[in-house]
Amino acid sequence: MNNDTRFDALIAAARPEKSHPRTEFTNRVMQSIVSPEILSSQIRRMNDTKKETFIMKLRHLPKFAIVAIAVGALLLLSTGVYATYQLLWPKPEVTVSAPTTSQNGREEVAISFAQCGDTAMAQRFELKRNAIITSDQIAGVVKGQCELKAIGAWSEKEFGSEIRNRMLPHGTEPYDNEYARPSMASLLKSRSATSLTFGGLEKYHQSEKTLPTTENVRYFVDGMQVKASDIAENSPVVYIVKYREHMTPKPGCDNTHCSISSTLLGEELLAVIKLSLPFENYDQLAWQSLTEKMVCTGNEADTCLTGFIGGIDLFMGSDAKLNVDGFVYKEIQGVITKIEGPTVTIRSSSGALFTLAPGKDIVNEFNTTRTQHYNNRKIEVGNSVGVRYYEPKDKHEKTLTSRNIAYISLQLEMVSKGDPLNAY
Repeated sequence: MNNDTRFDALIAAARPEKSHPRTEFTNRVMQSIVSPEILSSQIRRMNDTKKETFIMKLRHLPKFAIVAIAVGALLLLSTGVYATYQLLWPKPEVTVSAPTTSQNGREEVAISFAQCGDTAMAQRFELKRNAIITSDQIAGVVKGQCELKAIGAWSEKEFGSEIRNRMLPHGTEPYDNEYARPSMASLLKSRSATSLTFGGLEKYHQSEKTLPTTENVRYFVDGMQVKASDIAENSPVVYIVKYREHMTPKPGCDNTHCSISSTLLGEELLAVIKLSLPFENYDQLAWQSLTEKMVCTGNEADTCLTGFIGGIDLFMGSDAKLNVDGFVYKEIQGVITKIEGPTVTIRSSSGALFTLAPGKDIVNEFNTTRTQHYNNRKIEVGNSVGVRYYEPKDKHEKTLTSRNIAYISLQLEMVSKGDPLNAY
């Protein structure tokens, strides 16, 4: 064992357990260090005698001091074991189960993940029939989305609040607006001494975008600030831009409701962030090939499809009428198993049967008078519908009527907005 490795091992052994009461202090010590390369380079330049002397001095320090120095030094040595303490946003951690077949006849996976920014994500995903990816690509796509969400959360904290506080009050008079926004995942196509050009979004009908650079632009790789030259051309990136717009309220505006037109006054490149995965993992259509499955509100034993899915309204009740004292909002989704005139039976993900009786023949009405507006698609057994309704929190009726149904929709399966309308 060489002396460098031995020193790293000693430092690693001294790190307190997560439950140790001093861990919070030492973590703050680590986060406060600005130039980790200084200590690292000094230790690496020590000869063998000096390294041994340094270690002996450590042994004679109070235990509390050793813990603080040891944990901080471990980070500075860049061994990678605790590198996440340096990161401005954490790398995502995603685990995907082997695919199974859902009740909708599609491949379904369970996902466990961490570090997805501030946004909750579903625990289960279903692969659409017209997906542009296969089940073995799901892990990379979900991990890519986690990374984008983590970067977005950091961007909002780093740039959003500062800019938002400079916005002028809304009203009926014209005003200027400033805001920062991360781009879609893009490719750094080319660079010059004064600008950067981003592209790779032709499939979304977006042309290349060239932005001027200044000495204030910040560059990041693996969550740490780097030099501009550390991000090579054709790297997958997200860039953050500050936009300045002049907002003009249209006639008839008041402080509550207003239509506003905007004129772009300028845009400033704030940061360029190199992404950690291959570019295809950030493909928006790959992400939209997945349907998220979340716990249904008010029906915890069932999952409801969410995310990028479409819907056609079949019945609209009145939220105002139903949202009364003692009633709470609930939702359920399911596959149609029986159609009998104005009554429709659906089977939820848990296998429970719900009878929908909205008081009108929603299936016949759609199939005879509305179908021509939807590529002649018709509602039939095997299609999926979503239902929103109200009832007392402690009630779990399986027959829903016009008395408490707020909304029924036919769910559509699509990856992009231009896809043909297909019932889910």
